[in-house]
Amino acid sequence: MAHFGIVCREDAGHLLSIGPLGNELVRRGHQVTFVAREKAAGIAEQLGLPLHKVNYDDVPWRGSFFEWAAFSLFHSGWRITMRDGFRWRAEAVLRKMPEAFRELKLDGVIVDQTVSSAGTAAQRVGIPFVTICSAVLWNEEPDVPPQYTDWLYGEDRHSRRRNRLGYAAWHWFNRLELKTINHYRKQWGMSRFARIDDAFSPLAQISQMCPGFDFPRKQIGPQFHYIGSLASQRRVVNEPPFPWDRLDGRPLVFASLGTVPDPHNPPVFRKILAACRGLDAQLVLALGKWEEEEKPVRELLGSIPDNALVVDFAPQLALLDRASLLVTHAGVNTVLEAICRGVPMVALPRSADQPAMGARVVYSGVGLRGSFRRSTPEQLRELIQRVLADDSFRQRCRALGQTMTAAGGVQRAAEITEQALLSCRPVCGA
Repeated sequence: MAHFGIVCREDAGHLLSIGPLGNELVRRGHQVTFVAREKAAGIAEQLGLPLHKVNYDDVPWRGSFFEWAAFSLFHSGWRITMRDGFRWRAEAVLRKMPEAFRELKLDGVIVDQTVSSAGTAAQRVGIPFVTICSAVLWNEEPDVPPQYTDWLYGEDRHSRRRNRLGYAAWHWFNRLELKTINHYRKQWGMSRFARIDDAFSPLAQISQMCPGFDFPRKQIGPQFHYIGSLASQRRVVNEPPFPWDRLDGRPLVFASLGTVPDPHNPPVFRKILAACRGLDAQLVLALGKWEEEEKPVRELLGSIPDNALVVDFAPQLALLDRASLLVTHAGVNTVLEAICRGVPMVALPRSADQPAMGARVVYSGVGLRGSFRRSTPEQLRELIQRVLADDSFRQRCRALGQTMTAAGGVQRAAEITEQALLSCRPVCGA
């Protein structure tokens, strides 16, 4: 029996996607431990996996106030906050994780692609690691737009020029994180990384996307594996209560903007309610988590249509099993879970890599996308009606769901991880 660690962001989307891989490895006889901050405790308990708590409190945050203020003029201050967060996390991981890995006596580490520094921490203590892409791939290719954009795929000269500029901005975005990683690598006698792609595992890189949904890839290495959704069949415990008796049999529109509280969500909730008012369908709107010190989001919704059911938390997988349409912020797990159940969608990407997911929703033909901030209720209603009326979206979604399921999912991911970490040799695809 081997002991593997999981290092990922403490956000629900990352924990819930990589956690099932840990569960499968436990089923195969291994010990698996989340190595993360206290923030991950609730979901780790939900997943039934132990948490080794790492304290980052003494790692200082270095904010870029003037850049944040400038970007905020264009509603993009969150990009600077996120960039500073990546730098801070790299510093914290490289300071704290090697000691934690040694204390746990780990045989290998499962590293989320968004925690680029964790592979270096594993190398510092001489243990192998694999890279899990729980979100949109960061791998750079000339024809593939950067993962933070909403651009569609194109092989023409204009698209390539646009992508080059996009990747230049991406390099600027992660230069502080890369500088931090290289500082430690130099101290530890390791070779320098030229770009973030160098941080991916040389043994195995596993993505929960699949061909047909991701843009065409021509430059991924032989150790790269598409395995489909990791979380679509996840075990659900402590399911939130839901008034199933209030579903009336009409086509079900399920709407969720995720579980991360965001002050921009309430206006979009109001748009969704207005767009579905009077439709021959029933809307279930899940509000997600909301901080107690904030004004309760229900008070910000205004009038609730007769055909709408508003809940704080929803049993997402169970509702997707019944839904005719999903309205989503285009979070990776939610989109993939819908595809695996043949549920077409209207995507309203909010931030991070959600615009890239929205582009892939359109590219793959499983739905349409609007604008999180700019779409009016009337425009959103038109998108919803188009997807409900055109069965080609559902047919394409079902076909893509079959492709994703055939990719192997969490069982295939566990096979690759086990082989790579125990043999310390690259695992190549077919």
